Amino acid sequence: MFRFVTLPMIRPSVIVVLTTIAIGTLKVFDVVRTMTGGNFSTNVVANEFYTQSFRASNEGLGSALAVLLFILVVPIVVYNIRQLRASESR
Repeated sequence: MFRFVTLPMIRPSVIVVLTTIAIGTLKVFDVVRTMTGGNFSTNVVANEFYTQSFRASNEGLGSALAVLLFILVVPIVVYNIRQLRASESR
């Protein structure tokens, strides 16, 4: 009579949403910079990248942090693309 939604049925949607949230969380910059101006020990990768590159004139560390952010985001994006392709082929 009633059919319950099980996790295997909604797995592709859950994966897309979770990976999108993870990518957005890693790249958050505008909210932190606007609300705190980088003060009050707000320290996320994107904010630290900006602070080191443009405020402290330490371009080397800023570039290393940008590469770190890239390395953190790329595997998540690749996993997301693979899951989308796998769900389209079903």
